[in-house]
Amino acid sequence: MMMISLFMMLLFLTTIISAFIYQRTNQDIHLVLAIFTAIIFFVCALAMAHWSIHMFALLTLLCIRIPFFNAKTVNIYEEI
Repeated sequence: MMMISLFMMLLFLTTIISAFIYQRTNQDIHLVLAIFTAIIFFVCALAMAHWSIHMFALLTLLCIRIPFFNAKTVNIYEEI
């Protein structure tokens, strides 16, 4: 268990440091490194998370209303 938490901490630090270096130097390799390590960190964190955290995330996502995806009313019949 100690190795997994150490791996996750190093992955998180790599993501943060890569994003910080990208903002300072504007080199694309650091942006790519930050994005891919963040994706790997997210997947590993979800794999190790307790089921209650998954349920909380699912309920949160279901409650979010994005204006772009709201249904719009469409008049099928025009009044003459």
